[in-house]
Amino acid sequence: MKTKTWDDFAPLNAGKYAPFQHISYAGTDDPEQTLYLSLPRDRKNVPLLLFFHGGGMTGNNREIPDSVYDGEFAVIEARYRLSGQAPHALAPLEDAAQVIAWCFQHAEEHSIDRSRIFVGGMSAGAYLAAITVMNPVFLKKYGLHYRDIAGLALISGQMTTHFQIKADLGWKKNRFQPLIDEYAPMAHLAPDLPPILMISGESGLDLPARPEENAFMAASLRAVGHPFVRYYALSGHTHTGTLFSCDFLLMNFLYDVLAQMEKKQ
Repeated sequence: MKTKTWDDFAPLNAGKYAPFQHISYAGTDDPEQTLYLSLPRDRKNVPLLLFFHGGGMTGNNREIPDSVYDGEFAVIEARYRLSGQAPHALAPLEDAAQVIAWCFQHAEEHSIDRSRIFVGGMSAGAYLAAITVMNPVFLKKYGLHYRDIAGLALISGQMTTHFQIKADLGWKKNRFQPLIDEYAPMAHLAPDLPPILMISGESGLDLPARPEENAFMAASLRAVGHPFVRYYALSGHTHTGTLFSCDFLLMNFLYDVLAQMEKKQ
């Protein structure tokens, strides 16, 4: 899989999608505060997957599993202000929350089903998805709650406070020493969180402690009574390799959640 860039943005299965829309979600001319919306052709009331790229909050290449462009899901790939360029340490988190809010605010005009909006990401993007959904303070500003989210799809994300956030807030210890504070998804476990998928690489091949963090959060979620959490560690996979092999597990999760929602109606 070659590196995807924003300059040559093009969704896969273009024939199944209307021409993508490049939108400023913050009302600025900052290219990092934009999203790319791809809508299935001739379909109404579609589910949406909002996906945040990784890069340690310092890089901004596109990162998204190819299979999400299956012609059934609307897809948003979102950019956010990066460390070193943003005005303050929490700008990436604020941007992620604002993108989520944009999805709800503009769902009807794009024939997106507000009850079927999923949020996910890769690496730093998975961290952003997790913390902005799980910590209620970020969505509260927009009149939203984690119960409004259909599901979280987290690909090799950091479940303690992200090492770049720690550094930007003045952390002086080793970047891999874990911190569980208000900016750690691990600090915001609840049984009524939306369904959660976590996928990592193999211990020793993925980033240090990344598989263990994900396994611990999955076990802790089950311990507090969460009914729908899945965690997979992909044998033989590095951090980046996880993105290239997660398609089946990701799409299976998304469609299982949709099927469960249909049964409850």
